[in-house]
Amino acid sequence: MAFLLTLARGTFAAMMVSGGGGAHRQAPAASQPDTSQITAQMVAAGRGIFHGQGGCFVCHGGSLEGSPVAPPLDKKGKPWMAAKDGTFPEIFRVVTHGVPGTVMIAHPNGISDALATEVAAYIWAVNHHSVKP
Repeated sequence: MAFLLTLARGTFAAMMVSGGGGAHRQAPAASQPDTSQITAQMVAAGRGIFHGQGGCFVCHGGSLEGSPVAPPLDKKGKPWMAAKDGTFPEIFRVVTHGVPGTVMIAHPNGISDALATEVAAYIWAVNHHSVKP
C-alpha cells in the first residue's frame, strides 16, 4: 500500500492505493516519512504548529511570504536558500538542525522531531500540492 497525495476542491487529501507487483520498499524512519506518507492530518497539524507552538510565522510570515529576517517558504519554482530544492528531507533538516549564521535555530521553540516532521510536511505540501498557507 502507498499513499497518494491529491488535491480536491482546494483541500489536501491522501488516499491509499494498492500497487501490483514490484519490490517492497523499506519503511522510512517514523520521524521523517517520505512524501508518499504525508497525510492531510499531518499537513493540518503542521500548519497549526507553524502558526502556533513553533512560532515559525513570526519570521517567515503568516502566509509564508518571508520577512526582513527570514526567507519566504512559499517558493513554487523559485530557488530555495537553505532547504536545497525544497525536498521534504531538506525542509526537515533545516527545521531540526537550523541554519548556521542565521536566526534559524534547530527545533524552534523546542518542538520535537515529530512536530518538526509535521511542520516540514506543511511547508512541503504548500510548495508541491497547492495547499494554501
